[in-house]
Amino acid sequence: MKIPNIFERKQAQRESSGGLYPHIVNIHGKNTPQYSDAKYRIIAKEGYAENWIIFRCLQEITQAAIQLKWNVCKKDKDGKKVPIPNHPVQVLLDKPNPLYSQAEFIRRAIVFYYLGGDAPIVRMAVRGGKLVKEIYTYRPDKMSIGLTGKVDMPYTDIRYEGQNPKNFKPEDFTLWKSFNPLDEYDGLGRGMSPLKPILKNGDLLAAMLDWNVSLMQNGGQVSGVISVGEFPNNGARERAQADLNSKYSGSRNVGKWMLVEGSNASVLQTGVNPKDMDWVNGKSNTVKDICAGMGVDPIIIGFNDNATYNNKSEAEKGLYTKTVIPLMQSLAGQLTPFLGLEGGEFIDIDYSEIPVLQEDIKETNEKLNNGYMTINEKRKARGQDEVNGGDVVVNGNYAIMNGQVYLPANMIPVDDSTSSSENPNNSQSQNKSFQY
Repeated sequence: MKIPNIFERKQAQRESSGGLYPHIVNIHGKNTPQYSDAKYRIIAKEGYAENWIIFRCLQEITQAAIQLKWNVCKKDKDGKKVPIPNHPVQVLLDKPNPLYSQAEFIRRAIVFYYLGGDAPIVRMAVRGGKLVKEIYTYRPDKMSIGLTGKVDMPYTDIRYEGQNPKNFKPEDFTLWKSFNPLDEYDGLGRGMSPLKPILKNGDLLAAMLDWNVSLMQNGGQVSGVISVGEFPNNGARERAQADLNSKYSGSRNVGKWMLVEGSNASVLQTGVNPKDMDWVNGKSNTVKDICAGMGVDPIIIGFNDNATYNNKSEAEKGLYTKTVIPLMQSLAGQLTPFLGLEGGEFIDIDYSEIPVLQEDIKETNEKLNNGYMTINEKRKARGQDEVNGGDVVVNGNYAIMNGQVYLPANMIPVDDSTSSSENPNNSQSQNKSFQY
């Protein structure tokens, strides 16, 4: 006979009742917090349109993103990125469609990505799909998509259910989406909203603001109870309980006093004032939690108490390097095959002209030029490919032509088969110099 494990039994009881926290709450009253559902309309309304912190964070992200330059590039023989002038895809990126500009396309895609977890993108192509003339992005909740789980065609039965319903071919549709750990299609399904992890913080901030407004509208008076002893009859208790639930609970009823029937009247204060509640610090910490969850420093959206120029500059750099640039590189990677670029061609995000990042670029170049590093090590630090003969340290000028390193005049080209210890006379007879 197996002796029952009391810990397993208690654990089962807690799980069947929804966990330990609701069990504790039931002892003290039905006060379980109600959070917003992670649905597009609710997030768009309560997490974006009615939450100024999330709204401002998204505004900063989109405003920073539209400052970046989009270039269609390829790599030359030296591994250096070279823009392709007058490329059809470059023309498309500069003007995605007749309705809105590149900035508006990026803004819509980012906001849809954050609110819904994915941004549906549709292309209008000609010449059998080889030339894309227009691209659009639509509301995620208005897109009806059939998921197949197939790598070659993950989406089917694609239909836009907006004011002007439209059907789209699978080859003309793609989803730029956030990672979803609960995706049953292993990356071929829908994305998860990046705002979902901070929805509770958004609800907390909204509740704090509602509580404070209700308190102010009640003249700053905290709530309480006026008790008059025993209830004269059984119905009085039910009426008092109903009034408590309907008239005196919730943030909108802060500061209201409750009157119940009975004798021997007494007064009891049940509310707390903002000072006792530490409302200011609570609000500040909630704002910081939301900003941290969105990858935006609070200094960026105006919380700059005791902030210096260096603090603001570092905050702006962090916004670009940790949030905006990776986000736009993800979108560029999604669009590169979708827009029909040929082999070796890709969409590059150029941030070299962003003023706040210029100092970092200058500092990096100074360190690389003055440091004891080989040519290939310097190229790798700049994101460039290695070249032949680049595994040497040169503290001066040199040139690279056709993937080959050339030192100044009267010196031979550097390659793996040539060593500086060879006979100088033989080296001079095979000299290939680069004149400045």
